[in-house]
Parts: sequence; C-alpha cells; structure tokens
Amino acid sequence: MRADAWPAFPRWVSSSLAHRHVRGISATAAAIPFLAATMLLAPPAVADSADSLRAAVGSLRSASCGPLRPDPLVESTAEDVNRSSAAWLDHAGRVAPVDDPLPLLKDRGFGGKKARLVQGAGRTSADAIKGLLLEGYLDIPDCSYTEYGVSLIRNRTTNYVLAAIVLAA
Repeated sequence: MRADAWPAFPRWVSSSLAHRHVRGISATAAAIPFLAATMLLAPPAVADSADSLRAAVGSLRSASCGPLRPDPLVESTAEDVNRSSAAWLDHAGRVAPVDDPLPLLKDRGFGGKKARLVQGAGRTSADAIKGLLLEGYLDIPDCSYTEYGVSLIRNRTTNYVLAAIVLAA
C-alpha cells in the first residue's frame, strides 16, 4: 500500500491535539528528562532538593509562558501548608491539613485574588517532585499565576518526602 493512501487524521483528532490539556501534558513530558538529570546529579539532602523543584517548575513553566517569581510570603505559606500535612500524617495535627492556601495568604497581607496548592509525595525527593509535577500538569503552566513558593520536607513517621508548591496571582 502506498504511503499517500493512508487516511488522514480525522478533524477531531487534530483539534484535540492542540487542546490546552494536551499541551500541558507535553510540557510535563518535556520537563521529566530535565528532572531526572537534575535528581541524579543532586545531593540527597531535602533542602537541596528544593532547588531541584524550583528548576523543574521553571523548566515546565518556560514551555508555556514567562517564569514565575519567587515570593517569600508565598514560600512561607507553602512551608506552613506542607507542615500541616506532615502534622496530620504524624497524628499530631489538631485540624485537617490546609487545602486552600488563599486564606493564609490573605491573613498575611497578600493582595492576590487566587492561589492554588499542588502537592506530591514519595520515598525520595525525586519521586515527590515527579508526583508534584504530574499533579500540577494543568496548574503550573497556567499563565495567570505570577508568584510561587515551594517546600520539601521529610515526614518523620512515614519517612516520605512531602513536596508542595503554592501558585498565587
């Protein structure tokens, strides 16, 4: 059979490949090799892995729009949100983990109108970051978010690494 005899893709396939969800998936897929190389070269300390998380988010974000700006207020909110999840896993939390960072940001004086929390967890920092990137494949490339903060901590009870990013606008 000749090559030009194959039927062309139906119109719905072509239009669905241009959909924003598919572009987000392809941007995530493009960031995974970068993340793998970064994790192989990075030291095992969780604190140093925060820089790897920032680099992976920056790589994923640059595929769709301008870079996110780090914000110390959003960073401290990400740390508090992540610590509330760790306390919950340790059965030491008095309330359920924070799932919406916007009220915390507003209490601290942040003037933005929206915020999104994306979390990941894994036995290693690389697995936690990979989980976070997969969970946030739609939110991280969203150009309406302008600031961000990240947090990586190791839970004492489960020995899992908890990764969190707060996106804010």
